[in-house]
Formats: sequence, C-alpha cells, structure tokens
Amino acid sequence: MTRNLETTSRTATTRESSKRKSMVFEEPNWLAIPETVRERYLNAGMSLRWIRVLINNNEDYQNVGKRLAEGWEFVNSEEVPEMLHSSFVRDTGRYQGSVCRGDLALAKMPTELAQSRQEFYENRSRDMVAAVNAQLMNSSDSRMPIHNQSKTQVSRGKIPKFQD
Repeated sequence: MTRNLETTSRTATTRESSKRKSMVFEEPNWLAIPETVRERYLNAGMSLRWIRVLINNNEDYQNVGKRLAEGWEFVNSEEVPEMLHSSFVRDTGRYQGSVCRGDLALAKMPTELAQSRQEFYENRSRDMVAAVNAQLMNSSDSRMPIHNQSKTQVSRGKIPKFQD
C-alpha cells in the first residue's frame, strides 16, 4: 500500500478558493449617456452632447446662443425617461423641461450636421497649424536654419491609467 506524501495544507486550499478576481475601482462618469439612449438617437440620425448652460451659477447666454446657432436643440425629459433617475429636469426658466446634470444640459443635433461641424473645425485647426509652420519656415535663415521636427498626435476618449 502506497501512501500519498504530497499533501496540501488547509490554508493553501482555502486561500486558493477564496481568491477574488482583482477588482479595480473606477470613478463613475457622471456625464455618461446610457448606451440605449445613444443608440436610439443614432438610429434616428441624431447625435447627443452636453452643453454648458450655467457658469458660476449664472446663465451662460453666450455659450448657449452659440450652440443653438450651430444647430443644437435641448432634449426634453419625455424623450429620455431612462435618464430621469440620474438627472434632473429644469422646472422653470429658459431651459424648462430639459434634462440637466449639474450645469450642463443634454442637446441633440442631426448626425450629418455634427460630423460636418467636426470636420470644419478639424480642417480649420489643421490650416492654422500649417500657417504657423509656414511662417516659421519663412523666417528661417541659412546662417541659422530652423528645422521643424514636431509631430502632432491627438487622442480622445482614453482614460488615463497609472501603474500601481
């Protein structure tokens, strides 16, 4: 009769069974729009965005006027009932009935117009950078040449992650 000399201690087996998956706390994004709402508006050909309506507890007429002129419209509370538990609805004032979080209000715009607007501002920014670089190269002197070796990189939507 052979005896099994390989045994594991009780603490080792219970430790293995009680290990939890590594859980990482992430701060909730209070500006996140539920995926169901976002998909419903995308299917209807609309884009969503938060627009600042208050600044230092005063109405931001300039920003709101600019956004409304661009084509943004405020989303009414009846349009997004699933967001009412995490947002509030303005009862009075200029933004009555709109869904708000803090000093921001949810707005919608046709997707085509939103993409066109984005492309316009990206092209404008690219042209400005090109103009600055051209002016820099024009002021170059052969005695002290200027070499532009800069690289531009744009990233959006990434959450910073830090090593422990």
